[in-house]
Amino acid sequence: MSDVSKEKIEEKENTENVKEEAVEDVNDLLPKGEKIEKPATDAEDYGVTVENARLAFQAKFKRGRRNSYIVMAVILAVAVASVICITMKAMVFKIIGWSLVGSAVVGMIVYYIVNRNILPSATKEYIALVNRCFNGRNFSNNKFTDVTTDENERFELSDPISDRIYKDLNNIASRNVINGHFSKRTFKAGDMGLYSGAGKNRRSLFVGKYVSYPNDLHFENRYILVMKGVSAVDLPDDIEDLKVLSEQDGLTVYGPEGAKFESDLTKEFIKKVKGIAVERHLLNLNLVIWSGHSSAYMSYDDVIMTLPFEKEFDKESNEQYASNLLDVLNAFELLVKKEK
Repeated sequence: MSDVSKEKIEEKENTENVKEEAVEDVNDLLPKGEKIEKPATDAEDYGVTVENARLAFQAKFKRGRRNSYIVMAVILAVAVASVICITMKAMVFKIIGWSLVGSAVVGMIVYYIVNRNILPSATKEYIALVNRCFNGRNFSNNKFTDVTTDENERFELSDPISDRIYKDLNNIASRNVINGHFSKRTFKAGDMGLYSGAGKNRRSLFVGKYVSYPNDLHFENRYILVMKGVSAVDLPDDIEDLKVLSEQDGLTVYGPEGAKFESDLTKEFIKKVKGIAVERHLLNLNLVIWSGHSSAYMSYDDVIMTLPFEKEFDKESNEQYASNLLDVLNAFELLVKKEK
């Protein structure tokens, strides 16, 4: 075999190895975790499923609390009886008293071992079911594909810090982080809480839903768009380097001084954002746009941000979030070049 042939074979093998490694790298970038399934056409309405689960979990919680009270009352009665017996002169009563003490201690240990995991397990199962129902509904639109969630994944503090929307941001809490594709572009969404300070000086900056999406824009600095609700909450405060470029139809646009935001962001996008109704459970909407990146901070009230427990599940509240999420992503999609 000639040296030329050997070189061609080696070159081919190297090329194939590079291709295999490239495929592995791409696979590493794909969303991992539990796949979010869209509801089947004949499936029970998710509102009914969630409400039935809430009632069952609430009953189990109240039953466990009632049993705890009963056990505490019995132990207290046994403790009082044992003290009375121990303080009596007759040895037989002292023996009975100490026996009661031993029985009470053993009973407490047995009760703890038997019941310690019942409520935590039930809580975890309930949260998983509710999130599965919500996610199945919220990402059911056909534009969503390859949607997954991992209960252990959390947002990084670097995500909101890079947006420069809140000053003195130093703490983040998150849950139910979702990865997937919307119109073939990657997105990330989930529940987020942002805070500054610590201890008694801790202050809430934002509590709500966060979503990020890529764009194909090219400009310096960033734009922040704010749609205020009736009660202005979670407003951006890291805007000292920006100017108010426009205040119209409930929308405030912050950007670099002299920037032509309608040209950079397009009039169609601005019109779409103005069409998002900031009302009812949606308290405020902040959008951050910089070159290659779009993100939304949707502030919601406790009806949406807490899992249903004491009160009957309000399906309308989750329907509003599902609608808001789709409106925001449809707006962000306008900042992406159309594929030919």
